[in-house]
Amino acid sequence: MRAFPVRRVLDLKATISIFTVALFVSTIWVLAHYVEEEASVKIKKVLAAEQYQTVEHVASSLDEAVRLRINALTDAAYLINPEWMSRPDLLHAFMATHSPLHRFFNMGMVVISRQGIGLADLPNLEGREKASHTETDYFREVVATGRPAVGKPILDPLTHKPVLNIAVPIKNSANEVIGVLLGGNQIVGGDLLSERLPKQAQTDGDLHIISLKDGLVVSSTNPGRIMQPDAEASAGRYREVHEGSGMVVNSQGVESLSSAKKVPSTGWLVVATLPAAIALEPVKSLQREIYKDAAIASAAIALLLWLFLHRQLSPLTRSARIIDAMADGREALRPLPLEGSAEIRRLLDSFNKLQEHIKAQQQSLQEHEEQIRLAASVFEGTSEAILVSSPDNCIVSVNRAFCKMTGYEEKELIGGNPKLLQSGRHDRAFYQAMWSQLKDTGQWQGEIWNRRKNGEIYPERLTVSTLYDEARRVLNYIAIAADITHQKQAEAVIWQQANYDLLTSLPNRRLLQERMRHALEQARQGGLSLAVLHVDLDHFNEVNDTLGHDCGDRMLIEAGKRISSCVEADADTVADIGGDEFVVVLGALADPASEAEQVAARILLAIAEPFFIDSETVFISASIGVTLYPGDAEDIAGLLINANQAKQIAQNEGRDRYCRFTASMRQTAQTRTQLANDMRGALAGNQFEVYYQPIVNLATGRIVKAEALLRWHHPERGMVSPVEFIPIAEETGLISEIGDWVFREAAQMARRWCDCCEFSVNGVCAAIDAIDAGASSCPHQITINKSPRQFFTGRTDETWIAYLRENHIYPNSITIEITEGLLLDQHPEVMEKFKAFRGIGIQIALDDFGTGYSAMSYLKKFDIDYLKIDRSFVRDLVTDPSDRAIAEAVIAMAHKLGMKVVAEGVETIEQRDLLAAAGCDYGQGFLLAEPMPAARFASTVFTPVRSTPRTTLSAVL
Repeated sequence: MRAFPVRRVLDLKATISIFTVALFVSTIWVLAHYVEEEASVKIKKVLAAEQYQTVEHVASSLDEAVRLRINALTDAAYLINPEWMSRPDLLHAFMATHSPLHRFFNMGMVVISRQGIGLADLPNLEGREKASHTETDYFREVVATGRPAVGKPILDPLTHKPVLNIAVPIKNSANEVIGVLLGGNQIVGGDLLSERLPKQAQTDGDLHIISLKDGLVVSSTNPGRIMQPDAEASAGRYREVHEGSGMVVNSQGVESLSSAKKVPSTGWLVVATLPAAIALEPVKSLQREIYKDAAIASAAIALLLWLFLHRQLSPLTRSARIIDAMADGREALRPLPLEGSAEIRRLLDSFNKLQEHIKAQQQSLQEHEEQIRLAASVFEGTSEAILVSSPDNCIVSVNRAFCKMTGYEEKELIGGNPKLLQSGRHDRAFYQAMWSQLKDTGQWQGEIWNRRKNGEIYPERLTVSTLYDEARRVLNYIAIAADITHQKQAEAVIWQQANYDLLTSLPNRRLLQERMRHALEQARQGGLSLAVLHVDLDHFNEVNDTLGHDCGDRMLIEAGKRISSCVEADADTVADIGGDEFVVVLGALADPASEAEQVAARILLAIAEPFFIDSETVFISASIGVTLYPGDAEDIAGLLINANQAKQIAQNEGRDRYCRFTASMRQTAQTRTQLANDMRGALAGNQFEVYYQPIVNLATGRIVKAEALLRWHHPERGMVSPVEFIPIAEETGLISEIGDWVFREAAQMARRWCDCCEFSVNGVCAAIDAIDAGASSCPHQITINKSPRQFFTGRTDETWIAYLRENHIYPNSITIEITEGLLLDQHPEVMEKFKAFRGIGIQIALDDFGTGYSAMSYLKKFDIDYLKIDRSFVRDLVTDPSDRAIAEAVIAMAHKLGMKVVAEGVETIEQRDLLAAAGCDYGQGFLLAEPMPAARFASTVFTPVRSTPRTTLSAVL
C-alpha cells in the first residue's frame, strides 16, 4: 500500500515533464517560423517606408526645383516687351539684367522666335542664336498649348553634354504666343539633379530618375546608367506604374524591393531598388539564432521542471505516509498539516473536515441558540423600522428604529392599533385596497403618508408581509418601513429643475408643452379660445457682448418678472424657452384677439422701461408674435410655429412691436422654403447676375468705385429681391458658394477696369510702386460684400488670393465690405483671414457703420480703410439736425483715424451737397447712379486707354 502512491507520484512527474518539454519545443519551433515570417513582413515594410520616403523626397525636391525654374522663366517672359522680338540687342540686354536667372540655368537661356529660330542667347555660344528649334518637343508643345513645357533630356548639339531644357511662351497683349524663352540645365554635374540624389555609399540599392516617354535614365546613383536606355522602361513595364513600394521581379528575374514616385512637372519617374537577398539577410540571421537558443532552453527547462515537480509534490508524499500510519493504528487521528500547492492543501483540508464533522453535530444546538440571539440583535439593530402585529392587527412588537421614526415609546405602541399613525391623507378606499391585496397575495408594498407623535406628517416606503403557520393560518403581520422624506425632497428638486428654467425660475419648454396640452384640452371641452404670444428681446446678444453675460442674466430675470406681471389669470403661463425668448399662453379668453393684443401691448411697455444693472442703465425692446386657437391652429406645434412666424414679421418690420399671425405668413414661410430649394440649382442654372452700383468721388464727381450687388433672375418668379434670398442663403450655407462666384465675377470686372485705367500702360499699372509704398491708392476699385459665414467656413483667404494671382489681378483694385458684428468677438479664425487679405493689399470697408451696439470701440483695433455711413443717417440728413451731427462726427472721426468715408443712400442734391461740405469722400445712391448690369456698367465707366511709352508715376500724377 505504501508503494502505490510513490509509484503514482513518480509517474506523474515523468508524465508532466515529458509533456511540458515537448510542448515547449514545439512552441519554440513554431514561434521561430512565425518570427521569421513576421520579421520578414515588418522589415519589408520598414525598408519600403524608408525607401519610398527617399524616393518621395527626391521627387518632391526635383519637382520643386523644376517648378521654380518654370516660374522664374514665366516671370521673365512676362516682362519681355513684344517689340523687343525684332531687337536682339534689347533681348540680350534684358537677359543680362536678370542675373538671378543665371543660377537657375547653368547651360544658359535662349529667346526663340515664333518660327523656331534662336534670336538671342546668354551666354553667347557660337551657332546657338541662329539654330532651329522647330523640331524640338518643347518648342512644339509651347507653341501648341501656350503653356510651359519640359523637354526630354538630350545631348546638347553644341556642348555635347546631357541637358534638360525648360521652355515658356512669350505672349503679346492679346495673349498670343509670339516666341519662346528657353532655359537649359546640365544634368550631370549640375545643380538640378545630381545634388538631389543620395550618394551611392548611402544606400544598398540603386536610385534612378527615368524619363518614361523616351525610356532614358536621366540621372542615377550609378553614373554609368545616366543617359542610357532603361530596360524596364523600354519593355513598357513602367507604363501602368503605380506610385508606392512593393516586391517586384525585374526583367532578369531578380526579386527586389522597389519604390516609385512620379515627378508631376516633368512626367519622370523616380525609382529605387534593393535586392530581396540583401533586404532579408537580417531575418535569416535572426532565425538561426532562435533555433540555437531554443535547443539550449529545451534542455535547461527539462531539468528545472523535474526539480520543480519534485519539490511541489513532496507534501503529498509526506501526507500519504501519515494517512497510512493512522489507518494502521500506529498514530491517533489528527489534522493533517496544510502545506504545498492550493490543490494539495484543498485535498488535505477535506480530510480534516471529515474529522470535524462529529464535533459539528455536537455543537448544533449551541449554534441554533446563537442564531436566535443574532436574529434578536438584527431586529433591534437594523435601521429599518419594524412592527409586528397579531392577526387582529394589534401591535405585538416594535424595534428601536420604529420608535425613533414615529416618536412613540414602545410601551405606548404595544397593544395598540397601527391606525394611530394614520395621516388623514388617504381615503378609505386606499386602505381597503391595501388589505384586499394583503389577503390575496400575503404581501403589500407601496408609499404611504403617516403621522408622527408630534403631528408631523411624513412619507414612508412600507412593506407588509403575512406570516402563516403550517395550516395557512395567519400568525402575524410584519411591517417594515423606511422614512423617505429626503428622497421626496430630492425628487421635488429634480422635478423643479426638469420643468423650470434655472435662471428665471419660469416654466421651461417641457412644462410649457404639458400646460399647453392641458389648456387645449380644456379649451376643446369648453368651446373656449386661447392665445399664444412669442416674445423675443431685441438685440439682446449685444448686451451680452458688451456688458457681459452676468449683466445679461440679470436682465433676463428682470424681463421674466416684467412679462409675468402683465399676465393676470392663474390659468395663464409664462415660459422661458431658452436664450432671450419667452412664450405666454393665455387661456379661457372671451375676446381672444383683443385680450391678447392688450397683454402684448403691456409687455412692450414693461420691457421698454429702463433696466438698471449695477451702474449701467440699459434700454431694450421686444418683438412679439401673437396667434390664436382655434382660428390659426389647433395643435401645440402649429400654435408655436405661427407665433414664431408672427414674431419674425414683427422683427422685420422694425422690432419693438407685436404682430398678429395671418394666413399670408404661412404662405410667406412656404415661399421662403421653396426659394431655399430653388436656390440650390440657381448657380448651376446661370440664374444669378452681378450688378454694379457706381460710387462717386464727391469732390470731383467722377466714378471711382463700384459695389458688386447680387441679383437673382428666377425662371418662374422673375427678379427676386436680395432682401428675400440673401438671408435664406446665409441660413442654408449656400452663401459661401454664391459668394465665391460673385468674387470671381467682380474680380474679372476689376481686371477689365484696370486695363482701361489712365495709369494702365500696355496692360501694366504704372502706379503699382507708389501704391505698394502707400503713397497712393488704386484709382478704381470694386467693392465685394463678404458674408460673416464665409469667414468661418472654407479657406477664402487662400482661394481668393490664389485667384487674383492666377489671373494677374492687382489686389489694390479690390475692397472687401464687412459688417461690424464680424469684429465683435475677435475670433482667431476671422482675424487670421482678415490679416491675410490686408497683407496682400486688399482693402477693407466697414458697412452700416453706426447701427451696431458698440462700433466705436473697434475702429482703433482694426486696419479699416473705409467707413460706410448707413442710409438711415443719410435719409433725414437735411431735416434732422441729429442725423447731420452724427454724419459730420463720423466723417471727422474717420479722417482722424486715417480712413475714408462712403455715404450710402444719397438720393437728393441737398444730401450730396451737405455730405460734400462735411468732407465726405465718396457717395453712393440713386441720385448718383443706380445699380446696373455688367455690360451697361462697362459701357458707362470704361474708356479705352491709348498705348503710350512707359512713364513714371510722378509724370502721370
